[in-house]
Amino acid sequence: MAHPTVTVGDILLFYKIDRAVYGKFVNGGMEPGIARKAVAIFMCLDQFDMDLVAQIERITDPTKISQLIAEANTVLHHIRPNNYPINYNEIIPLITSLAKNCLDICLNSNKDLIVKGAAYILDGVGRFVFDDHMYELLRTYETKKAMARAILRVAMPVVSPEVAMLWAVMPVVPPELATLYDFAANAPLIEDARSTFLTFRRDSPIREGDILEYFKRWGSDDCIDRLIMSGPGTSKIYGKMVFKSDTYISLLLNGSEQPVQYFINGKPIWVQKYVTRVVVN
Repeated sequence: MAHPTVTVGDILLFYKIDRAVYGKFVNGGMEPGIARKAVAIFMCLDQFDMDLVAQIERITDPTKISQLIAEANTVLHHIRPNNYPINYNEIIPLITSLAKNCLDICLNSNKDLIVKGAAYILDGVGRFVFDDHMYELLRTYETKKAMARAILRVAMPVVSPEVAMLWAVMPVVPPELATLYDFAANAPLIEDARSTFLTFRRDSPIREGDILEYFKRWGSDDCIDRLIMSGPGTSKIYGKMVFKSDTYISLLLNGSEQPVQYFINGKPIWVQKYVTRVVVN
């Protein structure tokens, strides 16, 4: 089905409230990369009729904003894979109180859809919604347009329309804003850039099928391209897992530069960003 004609500027205007929440988090001290992920999750939760973004945007109390940021970090921590239900009413009381419907049930029951939805947002409209340069272009353009319209309102009753139009020159839409928005997914990055390195204990091997099931249950059936496991002899003590998008890795590791430990059927597995090995001759 053909998509409607939508420009990048249209996208920015449509998501102005989401952008305002992102700005609220960053101004409150949240690292921009973390803030992008948090807002993307709230945007996705709104697809479950939570109405969180609009409620958060209305909050101006600095103490509550600080609490929102702390609770958003908690959501990002627990949106990663785990094997147990979480009482979100206890650990994020302010955010759950803002939600239109039961957030606790939604987060516990729909984690795979939320992760997939957040990744889709970050790889799609998020490329522009969270881009400071694009929003500065929009702000400047909208300001100039408002000034031109104000001049017209003042001038039209006292001069001819032709003269009024000379006084009030409407700004030209910047090319970046006039560009048609491409609804198609981004071209995938090279494999290594969207891969993780996995390590296991030699005395606690984990079957390939169990690894794939665990992470697909977290991020959706189509979030992984492939898994390669290897090691000395017949031992499979490390592997490389290639995701469809590096955004899944960002959500999985949540900014950690160190290996993050998970447990699959009670057995530990360590996950970290894959680093391309450079061979020097």
